[in-house]
Amino acid sequence: MTKFLIIFLFFFPSLLLADAYPPLRVAVAANFINAMETIAPPFTAKYDIKIQPAYGSSGKLYAQMTNGAPYDLFFSADHNRPKLLHEQGICEKPFAYASGSVVLWSWDTEITGDSWQEVLLAGKGKIAIANPATAPYGTKGFEAIQKAGLVDTVNSRLVYGQSVGQTFVFVQTGNTQMGFIALSQALSKQGQKGKHWVILEAENIDQWGCVNQKSKNKTAAEHLLSFLSTDDTKKTLSSLGYKQ
Repeated sequence: MTKFLIIFLFFFPSLLLADAYPPLRVAVAANFINAMETIAPPFTAKYDIKIQPAYGSSGKLYAQMTNGAPYDLFFSADHNRPKLLHEQGICEKPFAYASGSVVLWSWDTEITGDSWQEVLLAGKGKIAIANPATAPYGTKGFEAIQKAGLVDTVNSRLVYGQSVGQTFVFVQTGNTQMGFIALSQALSKQGQKGKHWVILEAENIDQWGCVNQKSKNKTAAEHLLSFLSTDDTKKTLSSLGYKQ
């Protein structure tokens, strides 16, 4: 019997490793949806580890983690929230994983304008933006409006989404004429059907993450972090609008 088992595992080692790792539960900031859905399949193919993502605004996901949400990893759209989780003893030391940027985007390809300010002023419809209090891309977008001195001019037209993901949907469904979204969303298959304008006044958004101290799947988390640092993954993220 023992001899048979050894021979069986020799020829079918994958059966022994099939359940080596439980699914990796990852809290992911909404701007990184396209990126996570792109890198998850090759990661799973390489390590046989499935990713279970939960998407939302960085602020919402942060609040869930402070209330004990059992995520193994947190990919935030800022540095501050992973830092706070580390200081609170909830997460291990934060790590940087990407740097993104905010753009103005419209589903209407007939909208014209050489600059985002010109487009805002020429438009008459609603403008979607993620809640600056909970979504870093909303924060940077609103800061750009302030720097341009356009707050009073466009304030009545602003519609706030819970996350930059919801902001994207607002524009895509026609509920707003335009919106401030992540460059990565504008470069997605759906995003490329519209038009976007670069916002030079908005600083790059350095995105950090952290591993949950209580995670029982830390080895799998380390594999994902290692995968993110590979040249192939970096090239993929770059094509999706992120800087390393």
